Amino acid sequence: MAKGNTDLILRDRLQFTLDASGNQTTVYGRFDLSEFVSTLDRKGLSIKEIQFMLRDDQAGNTGNFLEVGRVLANASNTLAQFSNFKLYATTRAYENAADVGIASPDVLCVETWQAIQGPNITTEIGGAPVVGSGSSFLEILHNKYGTPDLHPDGFPVVTDLLIGVAADSWESSFGKTLELDVMLIASPVTINQKQLTEMLVQGQDQ
Repeated sequence: MAKGNTDLILRDRLQFTLDASGNQTTVYGRFDLSEFVSTLDRKGLSIKEIQFMLRDDQAGNTGNFLEVGRVLANASNTLAQFSNFKLYATTRAYENAADVGIASPDVLCVETWQAIQGPNITTEIGGAPVVGSGSSFLEILHNKYGTPDLHPDGFPVVTDLLIGVAADSWESSFGKTLELDVMLIASPVTINQKQLTEMLVQGQDQ
């Protein structure tokens, strides 16, 4: 529900397809805000909140995203295996998601998923480690960096919003087309000349 009398709830859905190894190089979807922003008219949006939801519409009755990055046991590896997902909202197109953090210019928020799977290792006395057929542990970490509620006054934008996606070894969804639902709560604002100049200078620095 919108938080203020002038707040808008805006929604969009993006799609991307993981490769045969569960990887996704950095890719962007564009959240179209052209109806609400114009540098000529000094019309902007103050973005107050951003929510992400990953979906797999091929997953049974619920379409839930599978949070387990690897579904197969590490039968031949004695080291823990990692799977990673990264989602973020920005007005600057970074070439590589590895360069993006909450301290990066023009980044509004970052959300990460990490699945860690450990091998089933037993050690015989005086012998080398022996890898069993299953996993010894599975841990799933989900973090939101930057609070969902950005600021009471919001983050002013005069351009479309870019939604970045990248993944490493999310093997449970290899070859699948996944969907990312995005919801914004924002309020129309008038951008003053100082704000507009700062945005244009930042834009030239991309």
